[in-house]
Order: sequence, then C-alpha cells, then structure tokens
Amino acid sequence: MRELRKSAIHFVLLLVAAALAFVSARPKDVADKPLAAGEVELWRGAADDVLSMSYEDDKKKVTLERKSDAIGGWYLGRVEPKAAAEPPKDDKAPKPPVVEAATFASVTAAKKIATELATLRAKRSIGVVTGERLAEFGLDKPEGTLRVTVLGKEHALLLGETAPGTGDRYAQDEATHAVYVIDATPSRDLAAGAARLRETNQHEWKFTEVEAASLSIGDATRGIVRGGIEGRRFWADAASPEVNDETAGNWLTKLERLRPTTHLDKLPDGAEKILRVDYRGAKNQLGFVELWHRADKDAPFMLLTEQLRLPAPVAKAQAEQIIDDVGSVVPSADVAKWKSASAPTTSVEPATIPAHGALAVPAVPAVPAVPAVPAASAVPAASARP
Repeated sequence: MRELRKSAIHFVLLLVAAALAFVSARPKDVADKPLAAGEVELWRGAADDVLSMSYEDDKKKVTLERKSDAIGGWYLGRVEPKAAAEPPKDDKAPKPPVVEAATFASVTAAKKIATELATLRAKRSIGVVTGERLAEFGLDKPEGTLRVTVLGKEHALLLGETAPGTGDRYAQDEATHAVYVIDATPSRDLAAGAARLRETNQHEWKFTEVEAASLSIGDATRGIVRGGIEGRRFWADAASPEVNDETAGNWLTKLERLRPTTHLDKLPDGAEKILRVDYRGAKNQLGFVELWHRADKDAPFMLLTEQLRLPAPVAKAQAEQIIDDVGSVVPSADVAKWKSASAPTTSVEPATIPAHGALAVPAVPAVPAVPAVPAASAVPAASARP
C-alpha cells in the first residue's frame, strides 16, 4: 500500500511538472508562434517597439504616435482632414461626411492595435503584382495607406479590396510591390479615427480595487476608506471606518462615472483646478482624478487622470452635480466660485456652504500623494519621441 501511495504521489508530481512545462513553453505573443500554413511574416517586433501607426485616405489622415511617462506608454492621436472635395452638382446626391480635426489620447485602443501590428503576418502571399493586374485586387486605386514604424523602420501597405469570403483585405507592400492578404481589423480601427481610438476610461484599474481615497479641494481635505466585509463594502470616514457614509460613496461614484466627450492638446490658459482625489489600493497608489475649470460657456469643465493623459472636457450638467454636492462631502471646502461660474442648475446656494475651515475633517495619512499632473507646457509635442 505504501509503495502504491508513493507511486501515486510521483505520478501527480509528474503531471504538475508537465503542465508547468507546457505553459512556460507556450508562445507569449504573435512573434513567438510558429507560422501557420500559407502565412508570411512581413515584419517582426513587440508592441512597445511600435513608434507610430497611421491610416491615410483621400479624406483624412489618422496618426497614433507613441509617448511615454512615469506611468507607462500611451499614444498621442491626431485626425487631420484633407482638403474638402467639390460638392456634388446634384443637390439630391448624398454629401460625404465631414471630417473634423482632433487631438486625443489613446491608451486601451492604441495598445490593442500596436499589439496586432507589431509583428504582422499575412494570411497568404499573392506575389508581385503590377500593371493591369492591380485592378483585380482593388489596388489600381487603393482605398488607403497603412503605415507602421517598428524599431525605427517604416513599413507602408497600400490597401485594396476585401478578399472574397473573408473579412481580410488585399494589401500591397509599397516598396516591393508584393501583394498579401492581411487582417483588416487594425486598419479599420485606425480609419475610424477619434471616435473609436479616443481614451474614455478614467483609469485602467477597476474602481472596486480602491481601498482609500484622499480628497483635496483648495486647502480643505478629507480621507475616506473602504469599510464593511466582502460583498457588503461601503465608504466611510477615515476616523470612523465602521460607519457607512452613503453621501461620500455616492459622490465618489458620480465622479468616477464622468466620461470625456473629447480631448484638448493642453490645459487652456487660465484653467483652474477645482478638486483632486488620490486613490490607493491594498498595496500601492492606483491613480488620481482632477476636475478643472476653464472659461468656456458650453464646456467649462475638464478631467485629468493618470489614464486620460490629456485634459478631457466632460458634460457640464454632470460636473455641476459633482460641485453642488462637494459641500456635503467636504463641508469645509469653498466651491462658491465654481458654483457661480458654472451657473448651477440646482437650488443649492453658495451661501449654504460653510466658510473655509468651518469644520476640520481628518485626512488619511496613509494615502501618499500621486505625482502632480504635468503643467500644460509639459504635455509632449506631437513630434516628440519617447
């Protein structure tokens, strides 16, 4: 019986070792995978090696250029409209959509595209195609051009028609004239422009990971922590972690739900910071959110976070709700200036907010400050390299 037990233990250990060896031997990215039948590798690199990506057609040019900061890599995006074509002579003919210039930050979407384009593998090779045969693949009049700079070398592909029976498309190497069938997804995502590429998430992490938050509005501060048990968590004051503070919890939730409508390439002159919240997880600092105000009638409020990278205007009505409720979360905060500047839609009057220092609320010493957001002049120019 003892020998049988030893054999069983050895057998289990052997299975575990085999499983670990299999997992460690699996390819970690596209470049590590063996080529499938018919596949051709056009270039090779890692996602972090992709310095820029662009899609260009007769209406616009969409560019993503890699940047880097203390948090990690991100992409500065630009949409540049081409000269507008002459309007159709027939008034009933459909008018082409107007392309608007845009500057934006892209993180989630850009990293996905960079991963797909870092090592590009064609589904199959057609061979060198020139002359009249180009029309067979829609390459006599290419729909657009895809350019990718990997490890300092630019690769350009002219994009033709969709390959029959697939979602792939024909593409011709601009330098060699060789034609391939490639996945159409990356070029389609780039062609969609800011609407698809713009970063709209405040953070890369989940809000449920937050264990403490430090609020700063001018000289007024307050510390809030997570209380309760798993499945029944709530927000509480740092001095009373066992007491559920629904008002503070609801306010943080509203702030977290703010989503940008666009991006600005820098903070406008004269922009002023209204508030900042620093978030901390169980082990480290997670990130921050800042709400800013600018002199603009329609879009006076902007967000800055570690994920958004660039100032991002948000809906006026939602931002006003955040400001209107500040007094009930940090009573000593003086936000009368912002309430009057934003023309509040609620009935709360600035006079109902206590004067500066009327109530001292303890802050959370355990929550270290996140590095300050770079000044407007510190936002990297589009031509800068990481």
